[in-house]
Amino acid sequence: MSDFTLKNGKILQYRKLQQGDEKLLSTFNAALSEKSRTLFMPHGYNIETLAKVINRAESGEDAAFIALDKERIAAYWFLWWFNTPFPVLGIGILDEFHGLGLGKQLIQHLINLAETGGCEAIELTTALDNEAGQALYEKTGFKRIGTVENISGDGKITEEIHMVYSIKPGIIPPPRKHDSPV
Repeated sequence: MSDFTLKNGKILQYRKLQQGDEKLLSTFNAALSEKSRTLFMPHGYNIETLAKVINRAESGEDAAFIALDKERIAAYWFLWWFNTPFPVLGIGILDEFHGLGLGKQLIQHLINLAETGGCEAIELTTALDNEAGQALYEKTGFKRIGTVENISGDGKITEEIHMVYSIKPGIIPPPRKHDSPV
């Protein structure tokens, strides 16, 4: 396991998502505030869907991680379609860990992974009203390229801001359907 140090000095250990993490992920989702769950609903949290998420991570299709605060997940982040030139970034953080510098560290972790993994760019979508997230993404080098319709984990379609971090200069990912791989 590796770790992140937060602004308050607290240390969170992190590791790759693995078999047996289904219950931890389900508990994490339940612990998110309603607002956070609205902003971070990448997929369903039933056992069948979570098993697919973990299988994709273990196969290398996706790169998915959890940061632990003792025995509970404080953050869950990923690059979906990591084995392609244009993975999609997602980050969820428990509310009590907001504002402690964790989000920036998670994004940098995924950028480093994509750069060393041969990816050409990283995509993400974020809610139109997620001003804190948008500011953080822009601060870490993501650029707005428009808006897209995104299908969230609960099946709702919402208009979101589409952002890209270009690893290879000038590269913009081709259009795609924005939904969960599971």
